[in-house]
Amino acid sequence: VCLIEKNATIDLHQKLDLANYSRRYAKDTPGSFIVLYDEKMRAQALLAQQLESRLDQALQENEFVVYYQPKVSMKDGSIIGSEALIRWNHPDKGFLMPGVFIPIFEKNGMVKKVDLWLFEEVCKTMRTWSEKGYPLFPVSCNFSRLHFQQSDFPARICEIADRWNVPHHLLELEITESVLLEESTTIAEVFQILKEMQFKIAIDDFGSGYSSLNMLKDMPVDVVKIDKEFFSDTMNTQKGRAVISTVVDLANNLDMDVISENVETREQVEFLTEIH
Repeated sequence: VCLIEKNATIDLHQKLDLANYSRRYAKDTPGSFIVLYDEKMRAQALLAQQLESRLDQALQENEFVVYYQPKVSMKDGSIIGSEALIRWNHPDKGFLMPGVFIPIFEKNGMVKKVDLWLFEEVCKTMRTWSEKGYPLFPVSCNFSRLHFQQSDFPARICEIADRWNVPHHLLELEITESVLLEESTTIAEVFQILKEMQFKIAIDDFGSGYSSLNMLKDMPVDVVKIDKEFFSDTMNTQKGRAVISTVVDLANNLDMDVISENVETREQVEFLTEIH
């Protein structure tokens, strides 16, 4: 339903447009039954159209940039790996963070192009590092759940890594925790193939959804990444610290590494060091 002010000077075509914006917003927002149109909806829809139409050209003209965020060991402060983070240096809209464009591309499936571009860029960079004699550490890349619904995904990843001669064990594939709960059987099968190819598997944002500790034992996972909001909020209470400690103990006993996001204070460092 689109509500229009009684005296608004607006024709039927415009009314239908506004109603359509509200309809799309309601469709994309779980639990929404009544949505009142506001200008923000139209701005979001226009932005989505502009970014979608620009994507192929942006990939061709190298408008995307990769940043590497280091992973630091709590034992001695040494760098033990990194996560590849994508940014879009848009010619008109400036520097765009992934939170702006990834959700848009996730809806229409175009995110698969972005993910594969990022993965290949990482492999090219690692090849360059190797040729320069730099020591190589594992690099993790985020992948949409859409990839894991395709049977040829492991083969495509393998082909890219082999083309750039990057050892598979130095490449870590991340998928969010929520996807595992939705499609656990299918995901587990794809994970197993990737594991046989020597790739590392990571569960990202663990604790952001309805985590199942039992799920960890059934999945061929190498790394558990504790969600930054879960970590920041949970460690403020004794019970919360106990929960984090339990997750870490379980992961360690299952021979998994644990990464905690958003570690910013000495107190947090001391707590994580204490629970290994």
